[in-house]
Amino acid sequence: MAHATLSEIDTRIRDLVTRELEWDAAVDASAIGVAAQDGTVTLTGYVDTYLCKLAAERAAKRVRGVRAVANEIEVRPKVGRTDPSILLFASFTLLFQPRALSNPPAQLGEGSGSEVPPGDSDDFDLQAVATDPAARHKLIAAIALNLKQLYFDRAIGQQLADALLAHHRNGDYESLDMPADLAARINRDIQTASRALGIPRGVFVADVVYSARPLPTGPPPPMTEEMRERNRATMLQQNCLFEAVDMRPHNVGYMKLNGFADATVCRETIGRAMASLNNADALIIDLRDNGGGLGDTALQIAGYLFDRPTYMYDPRPNSPVPARTASPIAGNELADKPVYVLTSSSTQSAAEYVVYNLKMLKRATVVGATTAGHQHSGAFHRISDHFGMGIQQAAPPDNPYPVKGWEVIGIEPDVMVSNSEALDAARKLAEHGPRHQ
Repeated sequence: MAHATLSEIDTRIRDLVTRELEWDAAVDASAIGVAAQDGTVTLTGYVDTYLCKLAAERAAKRVRGVRAVANEIEVRPKVGRTDPSILLFASFTLLFQPRALSNPPAQLGEGSGSEVPPGDSDDFDLQAVATDPAARHKLIAAIALNLKQLYFDRAIGQQLADALLAHHRNGDYESLDMPADLAARINRDIQTASRALGIPRGVFVADVVYSARPLPTGPPPPMTEEMRERNRATMLQQNCLFEAVDMRPHNVGYMKLNGFADATVCRETIGRAMASLNNADALIIDLRDNGGGLGDTALQIAGYLFDRPTYMYDPRPNSPVPARTASPIAGNELADKPVYVLTSSSTQSAAEYVVYNLKMLKRATVVGATTAGHQHSGAFHRISDHFGMGIQQAAPPDNPYPVKGWEVIGIEPDVMVSNSEALDAARKLAEHGPRHQ
């Protein structure tokens, strides 16, 4: 009986890990290298977010025969949305849509005369929708129908649909031969029409997305107990996405957090991190590489910055995240300390939720660059294998702040500096702030 040699086993493991990375919707495997030796897998290359780096490591650990993973992937933030971020958005929002929606009616409405394909049609080829007039017409008709029938204010939804169809009739989309460019142009037109109808800047209306990788057809399958325990172990091994927690000169606390992990797993880790900074005279919270995560965890951390229960605006209707912080926290001394939050174009979603509220409440000085502008408050609807759209299907909660959200526009910093200068700028502000005068 023949036995596989060590090199054959490692080659098999390498190939299996590579396939697992390519299969995982949360991972952009195009720039990841895989090597295997004696059951230890080494991941190299680069991805655009820390969450993607972590997802790649989790994917490698799922492969049978992998004993350990050395994760040497670099994080190189990109501007704009990537397939993994779109797929995560779709999967996450579909979790809150357990019932499959029926296909929309075929007719767009009075005067449209447009047929709409079923939501799971394969007719929208990767490039055909941008280059074939019939395919492009079907796509735009489906988007218009969703706006008309699903946007929570039906009258506005009808006007948005009419404006989109007018652009289509005028030939405004004919020169766009790349699907991603077509989606971006449609979004700009929806936003322009929204502003003309009096919807404030920053409020989510709808977001058409294109992904070269197939979009999910429904919520991800429930995790098994084994998967849940493995994810828990991985998250704890990654220190719950805390990259750094330490005290800097002049008694300035520094915390770099690259995502908001599950609070049920990370509550103790968060408590220890905040306790280690408790005696700081000022606090720098670095969210430049934070791609978001779970709002409960973001709310838990924000609770240390207030001395009373404080309202945190969440744009999602019926959000599972509590509306107020759990402040005051016993023994906490950070509630009255100056806070400086570092941001970049990669700061998004739940991270923007924190930054937005701290800025609106004048509780923190935001230093860095404008955030990504990914509010993600709508319900996701799959139009085809590669096109889908989020849409504000229920009325958002009342927003008490003058800037009504961060969708598309992002959150502008109080101190605008480059990514490489942000930490030094915040450090200087902290060292010369009111506690040091």
